[in-house]
Amino acid sequence: MKIKILVFLLISIVGFSQKKKVNEAYDYINNYYQFVYQAHYEYLKEDYQKAYDLLKTAEKNCPLLKQKEVNEPAVLAECAMRLNKPDEAVHYIEILVRDYGAKFENFKDAPLYKDIQNTKSWRKLERKAKKYHQAYLKQVNLDLRNEIFKMREEDQKLRINRDYEGVKRVDSINDLKLRKIVADCDCFPDEMFPQFGNSMIDDEFLNFTFFAFHINREKAEYWKPIFLDLIRRGRAPANIYGDLIDSNLRGNGVYLYGIYSGIEKDLIEDFDNLDKRRIAVGLPPWQLRKDILELIKKKYGI
Repeated sequence: MKIKILVFLLISIVGFSQKKKVNEAYDYINNYYQFVYQAHYEYLKEDYQKAYDLLKTAEKNCPLLKQKEVNEPAVLAECAMRLNKPDEAVHYIEILVRDYGAKFENFKDAPLYKDIQNTKSWRKLERKAKKYHQAYLKQVNLDLRNEIFKMREEDQKLRINRDYEGVKRVDSINDLKLRKIVADCDCFPDEMFPQFGNSMIDDEFLNFTFFAFHINREKAEYWKPIFLDLIRRGRAPANIYGDLIDSNLRGNGVYLYGIYSGIEKDLIEDFDNLDKRRIAVGLPPWQLRKDILELIKKKYGI
């Protein structure tokens, strides 16, 4: 039975006819991510003008994303509000409600937006909010969402139980499943993309980036060009390539991208060129990343 499942998945992948790639014309690695990382840093420092300017540059270069940690539209909405640009704030709230399934009521209840709720743009969005939410829910593929949760559950259960033979088997099955999901959807499973849904649906966060850590060295050769292409086109979380490579270097104890916390310079190969490597795969410079984490800890206590 297990062999039949593997064969079926493999045939499904091989038989898949390539669709036109989304965002083919955009290069997020060279024209987007670094502006966003710097904007996130400035936002955490409460320099809203700098954060706004940097995010507007990123948006001019590439269609706006909604990355988990940064949440670009939400930051732009807040910055616009603090810079006395109420209509622009409403514009980014509309993006969150329409494209990402955010609940309009959450913004309505937020003290930051109380003073603009009598504006024409706000009232217009309020009239549309319910239809936006219904349209968003229609895009969500609940079967696919539940399948990903099952993949995650099986992966974690076997690792917790230290069933290493079971881990090998499930990793192989999940690898084939993910190949088909990525081919069909032209993206890595993430709440940025409406077909996967968000936590507003079932109070479950769809975080599948851990999968990059469970791809062995042999299968990594298949995924490396795919992950890099998806990151370049804004179709995957920007950290998965670095996670994939460094996770396979754990046995050596010397890393290429420095993705693990607590890793210092002596455990990073060719440290002088680390930032060049990180930027080339969509990661922030090493020190900037450390500074952002420190500000997050200070601001949110995490």
